[in-house]
Amino acid sequence: MPDTPSPARAEANILVVIAEDHALVRDGLKMLITAILPQVEFIDASDAASLGVAMAHQPAPRLALLDLNMPGMDRGDGLQDILSKHPLVPAIVVSALTSPDLVRRCLNLPSVCAFVSKNATATDMKAAIKSSLEGGRPGFIELNDKKTDAAPRLSLSPRLEEVRALLRIGMTNKCIAQQLNISEGTVKNYMSEIFRQLNVTNRTQAARFDEELK
Repeated sequence: MPDTPSPARAEANILVVIAEDHALVRDGLKMLITAILPQVEFIDASDAASLGVAMAHQPAPRLALLDLNMPGMDRGDGLQDILSKHPLVPAIVVSALTSPDLVRRCLNLPSVCAFVSKNATATDMKAAIKSSLEGGRPGFIELNDKKTDAAPRLSLSPRLEEVRALLRIGMTNKCIAQQLNISEGTVKNYMSEIFRQLNVTNRTQAARFDEELK
């Protein structure tokens, strides 16, 4: 007769939600997590509805790894509603969508510990998982390979993103200066720096820079 796990043994398992609509990616994440957490149990989710059910599991999950591009997630817009119902479950966003605005919105959610780009390495992913389980907030993690020839992803400073956010809603330099209580000359300097870092030549291109990122 096969052994039946005792209640104490079952409670020792770390319950992890894997929310990803591609089975191959889910399996890869499970292999990676199992390598660092020997006693782990998984709950799968492949869309927003099943993620809601998984997050409500009792006992509560210790960690959730979430893709933003699953059916029903509206490219991340549905994340806040789901996580707000389970504020004590630490979450790691694992996504190919890495526009600065999206990363910032996700990391501003209280239970999101890390945002890991799907271009990151397995080593980076493991570090994010370990840190999040220990109460850390690793933040944004992308490709960290010094040997790669790939160009680094854009990451404007918070101040430049604040200026660009006002630009995107149609504010003039004068209005932005008034809104931020700075001089119009300072706004112009910020605009020049935004254009330089985004490699664009006008306000429209700067405002729409990350709309097509996937």
